[in-house]
Amino acid sequence: MNNAPVIWRRHKELHKHLGKKGKVITWTKIFVAPEGFESEVPYVCAIIEFADKSRVTVQVVDVSDSEIKEGQKVEVVLRRIGKAAPDGLIQYGVKVRPV
Repeated sequence: MNNAPVIWRRHKELHKHLGKKGKVITWTKIFVAPEGFESEVPYVCAIIEFADKSRVTVQVVDVSDSEIKEGQKVEVVLRRIGKAAPDGLIQYGVKVRPV
């Protein structure tokens, strides 16, 4: 269940990731999205590697699939994820954009 306290607990650590820079290892374009993200298709997801060699799969924003390439530098940003819930809560999460 997604209610305000649950969302807050899950997202209170997001600030630690904001502004973190990395590079695109590989990417793909998503045409069939999981439940709740159907309105966003098509979108680009990539595996991003950070300076500490950690990797994460995340959505890439502010770029078209014709502009993205392996090795491209990106930074972590905060963006809305999914649609607003019936109770009016809007969830936010991390995504990356080109530097």
